[in-house]
Amino acid sequence: MAFFSRDYEVFLLLAAPGAAPLWDAAQWTPFAASLDGLMAQARGKASVRCHQYNPKGKPIAFGRLGWDDKSHAKWTHTPQTTEARFMSLEAWAPAWTLCEKDGQAPDVFLALANEALLGLAGKPLQFSQRLVCAIATDMGADAAATLQAALAQVAAQQDAVIFARTHRQWGSASPYGGFTDAIQDMLIGGLFRQDDPHARPLDAATFREPWTRIGN
Repeated sequence: MAFFSRDYEVFLLLAAPGAAPLWDAAQWTPFAASLDGLMAQARGKASVRCHQYNPKGKPIAFGRLGWDDKSHAKWTHTPQTTEARFMSLEAWAPAWTLCEKDGQAPDVFLALANEALLGLAGKPLQFSQRLVCAIATDMGADAAATLQAALAQVAAQQDAVIFARTHRQWGSASPYGGFTDAIQDMLIGGLFRQDDPHARPLDAATFREPWTRIGN
Protein backbone atom coordinates (compact mmCIF):
# COMPACT_ATOMS: atom_id res chain seq x y z
CA MET A 1 0.00 0.00 0.00
CA ALA A 2 1.32 3.43 -0.95
CA PHE A 3 2.02 5.90 1.86
CA PHE A 4 -0.83 8.17 0.78
CA SER A 5 -3.51 5.52 0.18
CA ARG A 6 -4.34 4.70 3.80
CA ASP A 7 -7.96 5.56 4.71
CA TYR A 8 -8.89 7.93 7.53
CA GLU A 9 -11.75 9.36 9.50
CA VAL A 10 -10.99 13.08 9.65
CA PHE A 11 -12.53 15.59 12.04
CA LEU A 12 -12.61 19.38 11.79
CA LEU A 13 -13.32 21.79 14.62
CA LEU A 14 -13.48 25.57 14.25
CA ALA A 15 -13.73 27.25 17.66
CA ALA A 16 -15.90 30.28 18.36
CA PRO A 17 -14.14 33.68 18.29
CA GLY A 18 -14.24 34.02 22.06
CA ALA A 19 -13.32 30.43 22.91
CA ALA A 20 -10.56 29.69 25.40
CA PRO A 21 -7.37 28.77 23.50
CA LEU A 22 -6.76 25.04 23.30
CA TRP A 23 -3.05 25.76 23.81
CA ASP A 24 -3.84 26.96 27.33
CA ALA A 25 -2.75 24.27 29.77
CA ALA A 26 -6.16 24.28 31.45
CA GLN A 27 -7.78 23.36 28.12
CA TRP A 28 -5.09 21.15 26.62
CA THR A 29 -4.36 18.93 29.64
CA PRO A 30 -7.80 17.25 29.87
CA PHE A 31 -8.09 17.04 26.07
CA ALA A 32 -4.68 15.39 25.75
CA ALA A 33 -5.54 12.98 28.56
CA SER A 34 -8.67 11.92 26.67
CA LEU A 35 -6.44 10.94 23.72
CA ASP A 36 -3.72 9.16 25.70
CA GLY A 37 -5.25 5.75 25.05
CA LEU A 38 -5.37 6.30 21.29
CA MET A 39 -1.79 7.53 21.21
CA ALA A 40 -0.71 4.44 23.15
CA GLN A 41 -2.34 2.20 20.52
CA ALA A 42 -0.18 3.66 17.74
CA ARG A 43 2.62 1.50 16.33
CA GLY A 44 5.24 3.83 17.80
CA LYS A 45 5.63 6.77 20.15
CA ALA A 46 4.02 10.06 19.19
CA SER A 47 6.02 13.16 18.37
CA VAL A 48 4.94 16.80 18.55
CA ARG A 49 6.25 19.94 16.89
CA CYS A 50 5.05 23.35 17.97
CA HIS A 51 5.59 26.76 16.38
CA GLN A 52 5.54 29.73 18.74
CA TYR A 53 7.21 33.12 18.63
CA ASN A 54 8.48 35.67 21.11
CA PRO A 55 7.31 39.32 20.98
CA LYS A 56 10.14 40.13 18.55
CA GLY A 57 8.91 37.48 16.13
CA LYS A 58 11.70 34.99 16.71
CA PRO A 59 10.88 31.25 16.93
CA ILE A 60 10.89 29.69 20.38
CA ALA A 61 12.80 26.40 20.66
CA PHE A 62 11.19 23.67 22.78
CA GLY A 63 13.53 20.79 22.02
CA ARG A 64 12.16 17.33 21.36
CA LEU A 65 8.49 17.01 22.28
CA GLY A 66 6.46 13.86 22.77
CA TRP A 67 2.94 13.07 23.94
CA ASP A 68 3.44 13.17 27.70
CA ASP A 69 2.85 15.53 30.62
CA LYS A 70 6.44 16.79 30.67
CA SER A 71 6.32 17.74 26.99
CA HIS A 72 2.86 19.30 27.23
CA ALA A 73 4.09 21.51 30.06
CA LYS A 74 6.90 22.87 27.88
CA TRP A 75 4.70 24.46 25.24
CA THR A 76 1.24 25.01 26.74
CA HIS A 77 0.40 28.45 28.12
CA THR A 78 -0.44 29.37 31.70
CA PRO A 79 -1.34 32.73 33.29
CA GLN A 80 2.42 33.22 33.71
CA THR A 81 3.06 32.92 29.95
CA THR A 82 3.73 36.42 28.63
CA GLU A 83 6.55 36.01 26.11
CA ALA A 84 5.09 33.40 23.75
CA ARG A 85 2.67 33.65 20.85
CA PHE A 86 1.23 30.31 19.80
CA MET A 87 0.91 29.76 16.06
CA SER A 88 0.50 26.04 15.35
CA LEU A 89 1.10 22.49 16.49
CA GLU A 90 1.28 19.04 14.88
CA ALA A 91 1.20 15.65 16.58
CA TRP A 92 2.04 12.43 14.73
CA ALA A 93 1.60 8.96 16.21
CA PRO A 94 3.96 7.42 15.49
CA ALA A 95 6.54 10.15 14.85
CA TRP A 96 6.86 11.42 11.27
CA THR A 97 10.40 10.02 11.11
CA LEU A 98 9.08 6.49 11.70
CA CYS A 99 6.25 7.04 9.22
CA GLU A 100 8.81 8.02 6.60
CA LYS A 101 11.05 5.09 7.48
CA ASP A 102 8.36 2.42 7.26
CA GLY A 103 6.50 4.04 4.36
CA GLN A 104 3.16 4.25 6.14
CA ALA A 105 1.13 7.32 7.10
CA PRO A 106 0.45 7.88 10.82
CA ASP A 107 -2.11 6.01 12.88
CA VAL A 108 -3.24 9.25 14.54
CA PHE A 109 -2.65 12.84 13.42
CA LEU A 110 -3.58 16.17 14.99
CA ALA A 111 -2.98 19.76 13.88
CA LEU A 112 -3.98 22.98 15.65
CA ALA A 113 -3.61 26.61 14.56
CA ASN A 114 -4.22 30.04 16.05
CA GLU A 115 -6.32 31.94 13.52
CA ALA A 116 -5.10 35.34 14.74
CA LEU A 117 -1.54 34.57 13.60
CA LEU A 118 -2.39 33.35 10.10
CA GLY A 119 -2.04 36.72 8.40
CA LEU A 120 -5.49 38.03 9.32
CA ALA A 121 -4.51 40.53 11.99
CA GLY A 122 -7.09 43.24 12.53
CA LYS A 123 -9.86 41.44 10.62
CA PRO A 124 -13.05 40.22 12.29
CA LEU A 125 -12.84 36.45 12.69
CA GLN A 126 -15.67 33.92 12.42
CA PHE A 127 -13.57 31.41 14.36
CA SER A 128 -10.47 31.69 16.52
CA GLN A 129 -8.84 28.27 16.17
CA ARG A 130 -8.80 25.47 13.64
CA LEU A 131 -8.23 21.87 14.66
CA VAL A 132 -7.88 18.88 12.32
CA CYS A 133 -7.68 15.35 13.74
CA ALA A 134 -7.41 12.11 11.78
CA ILE A 135 -7.36 8.45 12.69
CA ALA A 136 -6.70 5.56 10.33
CA THR A 137 -9.82 3.48 9.73
CA ASP A 138 -7.84 0.27 10.21
CA MET A 139 -7.39 1.30 13.85
CA GLY A 140 -11.04 0.25 14.24
CA ALA A 141 -14.45 1.83 14.70
CA ASP A 142 -14.02 2.06 18.47
CA ALA A 143 -10.88 4.16 18.08
CA ALA A 144 -12.67 6.58 15.74
CA ALA A 145 -15.59 6.77 18.18
CA THR A 146 -13.20 7.56 21.03
CA LEU A 147 -11.64 10.39 19.03
CA GLN A 148 -15.04 11.80 18.09
CA ALA A 149 -16.21 11.70 21.71
CA ALA A 150 -13.10 13.55 22.89
CA LEU A 151 -13.56 16.18 20.19
CA ALA A 152 -17.26 16.53 20.96
CA GLN A 153 -16.34 17.62 24.48
CA VAL A 154 -13.95 20.23 23.09
CA ALA A 155 -16.55 21.38 20.56
CA ALA A 156 -19.03 21.98 23.37
CA GLN A 157 -16.49 23.80 25.53
CA GLN A 158 -15.38 26.00 22.64
CA ASP A 159 -18.88 26.61 21.30
CA ALA A 160 -17.57 25.39 17.93
CA VAL A 161 -19.02 27.09 14.87
CA ILE A 162 -18.09 24.00 12.83
CA PHE A 163 -17.69 20.43 14.09
CA ALA A 164 -17.67 17.97 11.22
CA ARG A 165 -16.15 14.80 9.81
CA THR A 166 -15.20 13.28 6.48
CA HIS A 167 -13.68 10.08 5.14
CA ARG A 168 -10.68 10.22 2.83
CA GLN A 169 -7.23 8.87 2.05
CA TRP A 170 -4.10 10.47 3.49
CA GLY A 171 -3.41 12.05 0.10
CA SER A 172 -3.89 11.80 -3.65
CA ALA A 173 -1.46 10.48 -6.23
CA SER A 174 0.41 13.22 -8.07
CA PRO A 175 1.00 12.92 -11.83
CA TYR A 176 4.54 14.08 -11.11
CA GLY A 177 5.22 11.30 -8.62
CA GLY A 178 4.55 11.04 -4.91
CA PHE A 179 1.32 12.51 -3.59
CA THR A 180 -0.49 15.78 -2.96
CA ASP A 181 -3.51 17.10 -1.00
CA ALA A 182 -2.32 15.36 2.16
CA ILE A 183 -4.15 15.49 5.48
CA GLN A 184 -1.02 17.02 7.00
CA ASP A 185 -1.49 20.02 4.67
CA MET A 186 -5.20 20.55 5.30
CA LEU A 187 -4.89 22.85 8.30
CA ILE A 188 -3.22 25.79 6.58
CA GLY A 189 -3.74 25.37 2.86
CA GLY A 190 -6.25 22.61 2.28
CA LEU A 191 -9.49 23.45 4.07
CA PHE A 192 -10.95 26.44 2.29
CA ARG A 193 -11.53 27.49 -1.30
CA GLN A 194 -10.81 31.13 -0.43
CA ASP A 195 -7.67 32.68 1.02
CA ASP A 196 -9.84 34.43 3.63
CA PRO A 197 -12.53 32.08 4.99
CA HIS A 198 -13.83 34.87 7.23
CA ALA A 199 -15.06 36.91 4.28
CA ARG A 200 -18.06 34.69 3.50
CA PRO A 201 -20.51 32.36 5.28
CA LEU A 202 -19.13 29.03 6.49
CA ASP A 203 -21.30 26.94 4.18
CA ALA A 204 -20.53 23.97 1.94
CA ALA A 205 -19.19 26.21 -0.83
CA THR A 206 -16.52 27.56 1.52
CA PHE A 207 -14.75 24.22 1.91
CA ARG A 208 -12.63 22.36 -0.61
CA GLU A 209 -14.00 18.99 0.47
CA PRO A 210 -17.45 17.81 1.60
CA TRP A 211 -17.87 17.65 5.38
CA THR A 212 -20.71 16.13 7.40
CA ARG A 213 -21.60 18.22 10.42
CA ILE A 214 -21.78 16.51 13.79
CA GLY A 215 -24.45 17.36 16.32
CA ASN A 216 -26.34 19.96 14.29
